[in-house]
Amino acid sequence: MVISWKYKDQPCEHLVIASFTVGVLYLHITNGLVNKNLKCKQKKKRKRKSLLRVSSLANLLSPKASRKSSNLTRSISFKIPNSPVLPPRNTNNLSPYKAPQPSPAKQRMTRTWSDMVMTGAGTMPSDMSHNQIKHQEAIYELYQGELDLIEDLKIVKKTYRDSMQKLQLMTDGELEQIFGPIDSLIPIHDDLVERLQCQRRPDGTTLEVGKQVCEWIPKLKAYVSFCANQVFGKAMLDEKKNDPDVDDFLQRCQESPFSRKLDLWGLLDGARGRFVKYPLLLKSIQKYTSKEENDVRHLDEAIRLAEQVIAEADKETGEAKCQYYRARLTYLYDDQKHKALDYSKMLLCNGTLKNNKGTKLQVFLFDKILVVTRLVTQNGQQCFQVYRDPIPVTELVVEDLKDGEVKMGSFRSAFSSGQISKNLFRISFTNPNKGHSHTLMANDEHDKRQWLQSFHAALKKKSTSRLKP
Repeated sequence: MVISWKYKDQPCEHLVIASFTVGVLYLHITNGLVNKNLKCKQKKKRKRKSLLRVSSLANLLSPKASRKSSNLTRSISFKIPNSPVLPPRNTNNLSPYKAPQPSPAKQRMTRTWSDMVMTGAGTMPSDMSHNQIKHQEAIYELYQGELDLIEDLKIVKKTYRDSMQKLQLMTDGELEQIFGPIDSLIPIHDDLVERLQCQRRPDGTTLEVGKQVCEWIPKLKAYVSFCANQVFGKAMLDEKKNDPDVDDFLQRCQESPFSRKLDLWGLLDGARGRFVKYPLLLKSIQKYTSKEENDVRHLDEAIRLAEQVIAEADKETGEAKCQYYRARLTYLYDDQKHKALDYSKMLLCNGTLKNNKGTKLQVFLFDKILVVTRLVTQNGQQCFQVYRDPIPVTELVVEDLKDGEVKMGSFRSAFSSGQISKNLFRISFTNPNKGHSHTLMANDEHDKRQWLQSFHAALKKKSTSRLKP
């Protein structure tokens, strides 16, 4: 079957004969012009492919490829290895930042008089008795303790106070309240060191120190205001620790070797601890001093003066604590307020005790009244909420309980075989109808003894006041 037609209005020689055999159409191009055109197109196509390869390479090297070349690149099978797909990061498995290990603490060497003599002369005096050696050791303990205290006070002054002042972490008023009259303490202890050094002989022994110490003791009156300020200084320091910059500074100092792992308050309170220890240090020297020597009389006077200054400091500190804690008492009911609290001028003893249910209570023994409280937080500040009715000292009854006499603990622990309750005492009203009693447990035997002594002192004052006309 033959079909003839014109191809795009071309002359008759441009005939296309198509033959259809078994449903398949074979197209035969018979015109030479068409063949020529096809050959030209094939040449152009080959040139174009070579240009495409070049343009595809340029497209890989240059980000500014033309839109036309990018379209042509898709037709070329130019295989590029795919970059590996990284799994998503699991932030839950990441360990938090850990501060580097702190430097080892600087250990304070415990040096005795024997160590000092052996280091200097190389030999111990052979004619000294055991009692005489103990006498020298006691004197040297007083001397070495002064050097250690001076070192701690200088650290507190320069490293802590002066640094926080330069960094403007606190105001001058806040620093004054925390550190108190620390500038006046260092010269006092320097003076005692010089006095003891002047009494030391070339062979390292010291015969007498009583007169020098007796003349020096009155200078310790600077500790009266220092100790009375501590309750307010501690409160200010605890408040300033809420500042992240202050807390970070204090933490870094504590982790440094010079602090010996002690915090700022540990260093500050160390001066007070040394102050109240002077009578014991002097009694130790007196113990090994020959009774025939004049130094015994001077040491007696020095001990008396030291105890007198400490008593004055205790009185001032008690009045300051009374003022501080009394202002931080809160009441659930108006009838819990008592006039005896307004008349109180001194805080004799305070601390944490547990009741028979195991609840921690903050107990305050003022000179006129006993107040049992719970520690609460109001408006971001710690306060002491009065628990049950305060007991005036004039109506107070204190009972020392034997170990195991009273069952302590909660309802659940009542049915279990617990440990024997120790260090207990009971406080109540003279008239049981006036209020509840409290069965309290001290932390240890020493704590219980301190409480009972304070109760005894308060009740003794009550009895003497009744005898006065």
